[in-house]
Amino acid sequence: MARRLGLFSLVALVLVALAGAVLGVGIVAQPEAHELPPVTTVAPVARSTLKSTPHKLAQDSLRRAAERLTLRVRNISCQGIATGSGFGIDEHTIITNRHVLAGASVLQLNTWDGTSLDADVDESSTARLVDIGVTKVAATLPAVAELGADPKPGQRVTAVGYPLGGELTLSPGRVIGYLDGSKLPSGIAFGGKVMQVSSRIKHGNSGGPLLDSKGRVVGVIFAGEPGATDQDFMKVAYAIPLSSVRTLLQAGGEDRLTPCG
Repeated sequence: MARRLGLFSLVALVLVALAGAVLGVGIVAQPEAHELPPVTTVAPVARSTLKSTPHKLAQDSLRRAAERLTLRVRNISCQGIATGSGFGIDEHTIITNRHVLAGASVLQLNTWDGTSLDADVDESSTARLVDIGVTKVAATLPAVAELGADPKPGQRVTAVGYPLGGELTLSPGRVIGYLDGSKLPSGIAFGGKVMQVSSRIKHGNSGGPLLDSKGRVVGVIFAGEPGATDQDFMKVAYAIPLSSVRTLLQAGGEDRLTPCG
């Protein structure tokens, strides 16, 4: 009897093993326990870097746009050489200041990468009612301005130009407010509104674009409240809002540029 029970037990074990093989059921070894790596947070420096990345990319994009857009203007006249800034409003037309072009016998333009362009003095003109000058080049300009609306007081802006005829400079600031242009000193006064800006500019910035945060031209730098010397930064920058440029050009018309001599 005991022998018969032992045989039944053996048969039962064999059947269980066969069933496990057929059904995919078996005895699996318990996996070894592995210690999980500790969870760490992003370091404060990394967090600040990640937060600042979009702002830095925006700044880089603004600089690249400003570089391509803004030109150095050299006025060679009977009085010597004067420098200013300007920017393209179409593929062959440059906006600058009237006083930057005044009396020019030769006008030379330089792009940010050193490329030289000769402007046509015979195709240059100046506005009668506002300090705006227009000149043309035969070559295609590297970039053309995208125009924006007049900024509000407190809005961020950037003055772009070649101060003292040197390297291209981007000077960030804010719109302080708007002034009556007729109340400015006689040498720079005109009958229109003037944008007062906190951007730091010097001689040579004249005619350069004032950009909003999206790189659109919203004004033209034309003067400032003088510093202690001609080499110093202006205390306050003055820009002609783009809306005034359009209005005054239409109202007063333009004069052909008269070379010196």
